Amino acid sequence: MDKKDSIIEVKNLTVRFGDNLVLDDISFNVYRGEILVILGGSGSGKSTLMKHMIGLIPPESGEVIYDGVDIISADDRTRVNIMRKLGVLFQSGALLGSMTLGENVGLPISESTKISHETIEEIVALKLAQVDLAGKQHLMPAELSGGMKKRGGLARAMALDPIILFFDEPSAGLDPITSTELDDLIIGLNDQLGTTMIVVTHELQSIYKIAQRCIMIDRDTHKIIGEGKPEEMRDQSANPKVRAFFNRERWEEPNEKQAQEGQE
Repeated sequence: MDKKDSIIEVKNLTVRFGDNLVLDDISFNVYRGEILVILGGSGSGKSTLMKHMIGLIPPESGEVIYDGVDIISADDRTRVNIMRKLGVLFQSGALLGSMTLGENVGLPISESTKISHETIEEIVALKLAQVDLAGKQHLMPAELSGGMKKRGGLARAMALDPIILFFDEPSAGLDPITSTELDDLIIGLNDQLGTTMIVVTHELQSIYKIAQRCIMIDRDTHKIIGEGKPEEMRDQSANPKVRAFFNRERWEEPNEKQAQEGQE
């Protein structure tokens, strides 16, 4: 895709917590309407990157640009307006236990608009139907399965019709069948709505199924070491760490491997 199709541009993003460098001069684009997967091993900083992209944490340096506006340097009003265009599904689903599923989904609408209660109920019913939870408004979060909580959290993330959806480890804690159903739902929503989606995950089965493009972050160098379609990264990447990740192989620094071989 051409640069003019970019909906998000991350430029020279550096993140550090104290003396701990997490991301070092990260730059990449997200293209309008695509499903982009951010992947990497545990501790690579992929979830941290997502939190910076949605404006939860300011970086040490760099820019996160939405349609030409840098949310990091923007004034509060501009930043809030941009954030309203984003929806986020966190790992747990993050439903409030004291509210029904319908109340959870309707909460962002009631907080951000002045539309009537009846209209909110209609929107809630529509959003729940889109995630295969039609008629479940009355249920409490404690009555929902893990997969239903994820789908309920997704309905809430979609409540304000965001143009971009973020997913943080959507398959975490789900059995393989439920995880596959959630992958199918993500693909279906992307096809139907054209919503741009950024998914943080390390689950290979999901990556192969949903990713239209991937970027891989390396926890040792704190940089992007691979970008492309999953199959291309698996078979054609010049970086052995990338190939090892996609082929489920253990990767070791060459000098460490040589030292081990010398001891055998």
